[in-house]
Formats: sequence, C-alpha cells, structure tokens
Amino acid sequence: MEVGVRNGSDRRRPPSRLRLGRWGLLIALALAVREAAAQEASLLDQAERHAGAGETREARQALARWESEYGESAPLALRARAWFLAGRLSEEGAEAELHYLRVIIEGSSTEYADDALLRLAQYKHARAEYARVVEYLGRLRRDYPTSEHGPVALLWIARAAAELGDAERACAAAEQGLAELSPADTLLEAALREAQAGCRARVRTYTVQVAAFQDEVAAQELAGTLLRQGFDAWVLNATEHDPLYRVRVGRGLIEGEAEALMERLIVAGYSPFLVSQASRLGGSR
Repeated sequence: MEVGVRNGSDRRRPPSRLRLGRWGLLIALALAVREAAAQEASLLDQAERHAGAGETREARQALARWESEYGESAPLALRARAWFLAGRLSEEGAEAELHYLRVIIEGSSTEYADDALLRLAQYKHARAEYARVVEYLGRLRRDYPTSEHGPVALLWIARAAAELGDAERACAAAEQGLAELSPADTLLEAALREAQAGCRARVRTYTVQVAAFQDEVAAQELAGTLLRQGFDAWVLNATEHDPLYRVRVGRGLIEGEAEALMERLIVAGYSPFLVSQASRLGGSR
C-alpha cells in the first residue's frame, strides 16, 4: 500500500513542473514586451535629445529608424509623440501642419494634442489665416481646459481677433489671459498687456445660467452636482429686488468659450442660456 501511495505521488509531479513552465513562459513574455516598449521609447528619446541639441539631421535619422522598426504597431501615445516630433523637425510649414493635424485628430487623447493645436495655430497666424487661429485655439481652450497653454492660447486669440477687426473678442481674450497668467511669466504678461493696449471701451463677457430657484438649498445642491461633473458652478444669491437664486457656470468668458460651455451643458442634459457681463478694460490693472 505504501508503494502505491508513492507511485501516485510520483504521477502528480509532471503536471506541477508543467504549471511552473507556463508561469515562466508568461513571465518571459511580459519581460520581452517591456523590453520592446523600452526600445521603442528609447529611439524617440534619442531623436528628441538630438532635436533639443539642434542636431536636426541626427534627430530625423533616429525618427526615421523608429518609424521603420515600429511605426503603426506602436501604442498610440508613442505614435502621437513621433508625429509631434516630426512636426517640429519639418522643414516645410505645410508638412508640419499635416503632422500636427494627425496629432490633434488621431491622438486627441494624448498629452501632445494641446501643444499641437497651439503650434498649428501659430503657423496659421504666420499665414494670416486668422479665423483658423481662433478656431484651433478655441478648441484648445474647450477640449483641454487644464492645459498649461491656456494663457498663451488667449494671447494668440487676442492677436488674431485684432487682425480680424473683432476688438471686443481681442480685448476680452487679453483680459482673460492676464487673469489666468502665472505671476512669474513676465514675458507673456508683457505680450498680453501689449495686446490689451487701447482696450478702454466696455467689452462684453459671458457666464452661463443653468437654472434659478426660490429655494437656496435647491440652488446649492444643483451647483454641487455641477461641480462634481467638472463644471465651474456658482450661485448668484437672491436680493431684495431679485428673489431668485441663480445657478451659473463660468465667469468672464469670451463668447466662443461660453458657447462651447453651453454645448457641454446641453450634452449633460441641462437647458442653459448665455448671460452677458460687461467689464471695463484698460491699459493696466
């Protein structure tokens, strides 16, 4: 009987070794995938280092090698990075435009999309296509509200709007840019103040109203819901002459921003409308 037990135990050993073999295969496969991903990124790192050092020919060679070895099989984040780098390295503006368009269309969810929109808008400004500047940067402001390029986008909106003869939009954009500006960015502040020079008339900005209540608690509850949904909601308190608590989203928006905000609110199931605000702009704050 003891012999039988030992024999049975012996018969169970090969499957255990087989399971260990499978785990080893999975681990090896995972390591191979990680190594391949590192090699993909390292070529792009190399290309960017050359580009940063002004070694354009070497940067293009590294990028071409990456495209040859990985290309369309790479993850979207790396492809968008490669398209963006190709735009930076392009000698012709039209070629750069195609690369940046690919980033903002196919790679809109990547970290390079807002930068591509800004560079594309600057290219369009150089070509005097000012309406496209406002269009592209309006998209940047709408789709990437936390982008670090927000104040710079407002500067170029102000410049393009001025070229289009839209002084109201130009002044409102310059004022909003100054309001969002980092205190340490003195060069951008100077550029925005230059764009703002001469804006002494009253210009119109906007907020968006979502609802109005006689009950303050109901108004605050709706504002809280909107905040949790990612909207900059606030409540305008009732007064003796206006007994309603008004729930609004956004302050001091230029017209295009307010309209884009309304579209987002409508998609979220609300029935908003624009409320105009007048603000006086001057040469200094």
